[in-house]
Amino acid sequence: MSYLIYGAYGYTGQLIAQRAVEEGHEPVLAGRDEEALETMASSLGLPFEVVSLKAPGRLQAVLNDVEAVVHCAGPFVRTTGPMAAACLETGTHYLDITGEIPVFEALADRGAAAEKRDVMLLPGIGFDVVPTDCLARSLAGEGSSATTLELAVYGSGGISKGTLKSVIEHADVGGRVRRQGALVEVPLGWSTRTVDFGDRARTVVSIPWGDLVTAHHSTGIPNITVYVALPPIGRLAFRLGEYLKGLLGWPPLKTLLQRGVDRWMDNPSAEARRNGRTRVWASVREDTGERRTARLTGPEAYTFTARTAVEAAGRVMEGTAPPGFQTPSTAFGESFVADIEGVEWE
Repeated sequence: MSYLIYGAYGYTGQLIAQRAVEEGHEPVLAGRDEEALETMASSLGLPFEVVSLKAPGRLQAVLNDVEAVVHCAGPFVRTTGPMAAACLETGTHYLDITGEIPVFEALADRGAAAEKRDVMLLPGIGFDVVPTDCLARSLAGEGSSATTLELAVYGSGGISKGTLKSVIEHADVGGRVRRQGALVEVPLGWSTRTVDFGDRARTVVSIPWGDLVTAHHSTGIPNITVYVALPPIGRLAFRLGEYLKGLLGWPPLKTLLQRGVDRWMDNPSAEARRNGRTRVWASVREDTGERRTARLTGPEAYTFTARTAVEAAGRVMEGTAPPGFQTPSTAFGESFVADIEGVEWE
């Protein structure tokens, strides 16, 4: 059996499908747009299935013929529910490339049901959250008494339409940190600090990143803050966003902004992906006050995602798919990210 790439004609879905072919995989491409699927499938020499998430019977029929699905159609807060439900019905392993906290939480809540069905639910198999999750678990170690985890990410190369539309979808939510085991709402850009990423120090600002769920699951550390490196204009936008949360939560404005993204924005070019790089920093503090720090560099974020998603799908095809809710490091081990092409870990 093979696996399904749903949302295959989206920006990241196409990169994943292309990488899969390069690695000798033969996934089935899927989505709602028959014309886009037929064109893409013809160019890659792959089979395809036209199916909507609003047709559960048809979706289950398609999933019955595959071992796993790599779900790439966002915003995931809207699409994960029907896909995960269909996977549980058919016994199909679920993987996705989300970075959305509500999606991680919703899938974690389904972990017991997935375990009973011998199904793996593994969200975040892209740049969100593979490198951060693996670094966090490596630093925490077995039997760790670590009480605090800080993570910071930096990337160059641009942002896709899909990613920006997901940001707009959650623009009214505000910031999040984890304190004493609980997710706590804080203002956007609530905390700033300086982080040495190895090439140079950068100013970073706190963000509601998926590791607030996944790193807590994989390490048990009760206090977690995640940061992103932003230029001054980006930090200003965060501060303004806090004041505009009410307006940004108005559904007609969200729709208008997302349509504007589709119309006016370009996805990162192949050259931007080739030249872009990502950097990740992680630090844990024990209850004794001892600190441990690690850094990682890797390819541009969307290239990173394509490589990790295909590597994860390949491991599932080889039989590595522990049931229940998983993170990249609990499913494949903390060294998973070190096996990805272009990654250097110190």
